[in-house]
Amino acid sequence: MMDNKIYRLFAFINDTLDYFLSKIEGVTRDLYFADRDKRNILDKSINDLILCLTDIAEECLKKHKRDIPDTYRDTILACHEFVGDIVLKIAPLVKHRNETIHQYLKVNWQNIVIVKSKVNEIKEFVDKMKPFFAKR
Repeated sequence: MMDNKIYRLFAFINDTLDYFLSKIEGVTRDLYFADRDKRNILDKSINDLILCLTDIAEECLKKHKRDIPDTYRDTILACHEFVGDIVLKIAPLVKHRNETIHQYLKVNWQNIVIVKSKVNEIKEFVDKMKPFFAKR
Protein backbone atom coordinates (compact mmCIF):
# COMPACT_ATOMS: atom_id res chain seq x y z
CA MET A 1 0.00 0.00 0.00
CA MET A 2 1.36 3.43 -0.95
CA ASP A 3 0.74 6.72 0.77
CA ASN A 4 -1.94 8.85 -0.79
CA LYS A 5 0.30 11.43 -2.51
CA ILE A 6 2.52 8.94 -4.32
CA TYR A 7 -0.47 6.78 -5.19
CA ARG A 8 -2.09 9.84 -6.82
CA LEU A 9 1.11 10.63 -8.72
CA PHE A 10 1.34 7.10 -10.12
CA ALA A 11 -2.35 7.13 -11.04
CA PHE A 12 -2.00 10.57 -12.65
CA ILE A 13 1.00 9.62 -14.77
CA ASN A 14 -0.67 6.43 -15.99
CA ASP A 15 -3.86 8.33 -16.89
CA THR A 16 -1.90 11.12 -18.56
CA LEU A 17 0.18 8.68 -20.62
CA ASP A 18 -3.01 6.99 -21.83
CA TYR A 19 -4.60 10.37 -22.59
CA PHE A 20 -1.50 11.63 -24.44
CA LEU A 21 -1.30 8.48 -26.55
CA SER A 22 -5.01 8.66 -27.40
CA LYS A 23 -4.75 12.33 -28.39
CA ILE A 24 -1.64 11.97 -30.54
CA GLU A 25 -3.09 9.08 -32.50
CA GLY A 26 -3.48 10.15 -36.13
CA VAL A 27 -1.98 13.59 -35.56
CA THR A 28 0.51 14.69 -38.18
CA ARG A 29 2.87 17.64 -38.08
CA ASP A 30 0.54 19.64 -40.33
CA LEU A 31 -2.51 18.87 -38.21
CA TYR A 32 -0.57 19.75 -35.06
CA PHE A 33 0.23 23.20 -36.44
CA ALA A 34 -3.24 23.73 -37.92
CA ASP A 35 -5.34 22.66 -34.92
CA ARG A 36 -4.79 24.84 -31.87
CA ASP A 37 -6.88 22.57 -29.64
CA LYS A 38 -4.85 19.47 -30.51
CA ARG A 39 -1.63 21.44 -30.10
CA ASN A 40 -2.66 22.72 -26.67
CA ILE A 41 -3.75 19.27 -25.51
CA LEU A 42 -0.49 17.64 -26.58
CA ASP A 43 1.68 20.47 -25.23
CA LYS A 44 -0.09 20.42 -21.86
CA SER A 45 0.10 16.64 -21.68
CA ILE A 46 3.88 16.79 -22.11
CA ASN A 47 4.12 19.39 -19.39
CA ASP A 48 1.99 17.27 -17.06
CA LEU A 49 4.01 14.10 -17.78
CA ILE A 50 7.39 15.69 -17.12
CA LEU A 51 6.26 17.53 -14.01
CA CYS A 52 4.77 14.32 -12.65
CA LEU A 53 8.00 12.41 -13.33
CA THR A 54 9.85 15.13 -11.43
CA ASP A 55 7.37 14.94 -8.54
CA ILE A 56 7.84 11.18 -8.32
CA ALA A 57 11.61 11.66 -8.32
CA GLU A 58 11.30 14.27 -5.55
CA GLU A 59 9.21 11.90 -3.45
CA CYS A 60 11.84 9.19 -3.92
CA LEU A 61 14.60 11.55 -2.80
CA LYS A 62 12.57 12.72 0.21
CA LYS A 63 11.89 9.13 1.23
CA HIS A 64 15.62 8.44 1.17
CA LYS A 65 16.37 11.69 3.02
CA ARG A 66 18.25 13.22 0.10
CA ASP A 67 18.34 16.89 -0.85
CA ILE A 68 16.18 17.99 -3.75
CA PRO A 69 18.29 19.54 -6.56
CA ASP A 70 17.43 22.93 -7.99
CA THR A 71 16.45 21.76 -11.48
CA TYR A 72 13.96 19.20 -12.77
CA ARG A 73 16.68 17.48 -14.77
CA ASP A 74 19.00 17.17 -11.79
CA THR A 75 16.13 15.93 -9.61
CA ILE A 76 15.52 13.04 -11.98
CA LEU A 77 19.25 12.32 -12.34
CA ALA A 78 19.64 12.26 -8.54
CA CYS A 79 17.53 9.10 -8.50
CA HIS A 80 20.19 7.15 -10.41
CA GLU A 81 21.31 5.24 -7.31
CA PHE A 82 17.75 3.99 -6.83
CA VAL A 83 16.56 3.17 -10.35
CA GLY A 84 19.73 3.08 -12.42
CA ASP A 85 20.44 4.21 -15.95
CA ILE A 86 16.78 4.77 -16.88
CA VAL A 87 17.21 8.28 -15.44
CA LEU A 88 19.69 9.00 -18.23
CA LYS A 89 16.88 8.40 -20.74
CA ILE A 90 14.24 10.34 -18.79
CA ALA A 91 16.18 13.45 -17.70
CA PRO A 92 16.63 14.85 -21.24
CA LEU A 93 12.83 15.00 -21.57
CA VAL A 94 12.89 18.01 -19.26
CA LYS A 95 14.42 20.04 -22.09
CA HIS A 96 11.54 19.07 -24.37
CA ARG A 97 9.05 20.08 -21.70
CA ASN A 98 10.73 23.46 -21.26
CA GLU A 99 10.78 24.15 -25.00
CA THR A 100 7.18 23.06 -25.43
CA ILE A 101 5.73 24.92 -22.48
CA HIS A 102 7.58 28.12 -23.36
CA GLN A 103 6.05 28.04 -26.83
CA TYR A 104 9.02 27.60 -29.08
CA LEU A 105 6.51 26.64 -31.73
CA LYS A 106 8.95 25.69 -34.44
CA VAL A 107 10.40 22.88 -32.30
CA ASN A 108 7.24 21.76 -30.53
CA TRP A 109 6.22 19.07 -33.00
CA GLN A 110 9.64 17.46 -32.72
CA ASN A 111 9.32 17.53 -28.93
CA ILE A 112 5.96 15.76 -29.18
CA VAL A 113 7.50 13.08 -31.38
CA ILE A 114 10.45 12.60 -29.02
CA VAL A 115 8.27 12.28 -25.93
CA LYS A 116 6.02 9.82 -27.77
CA SER A 117 9.09 7.76 -28.65
CA LYS A 118 10.08 7.68 -24.97
CA VAL A 119 6.78 6.35 -23.59
CA ASN A 120 8.32 2.94 -22.87
CA GLU A 121 11.17 4.58 -20.96
CA ILE A 122 8.68 6.69 -18.98
CA LYS A 123 6.78 3.52 -18.06
CA GLU A 124 10.03 1.77 -17.11
CA PHE A 125 11.01 4.68 -14.84
CA VAL A 126 7.61 4.59 -13.14
CA ASP A 127 7.72 0.80 -12.75
CA LYS A 128 11.19 0.98 -11.21
CA MET A 129 10.05 3.67 -8.77
CA LYS A 130 6.96 1.85 -7.50
CA PRO A 131 8.77 -0.64 -5.23
CA PHE A 132 10.35 2.22 -3.25
CA PHE A 133 6.93 3.37 -2.13
CA ALA A 134 5.28 0.06 -1.27
CA LYS A 135 4.56 -0.01 2.47
CA ARG A 136 5.62 -3.19 4.16
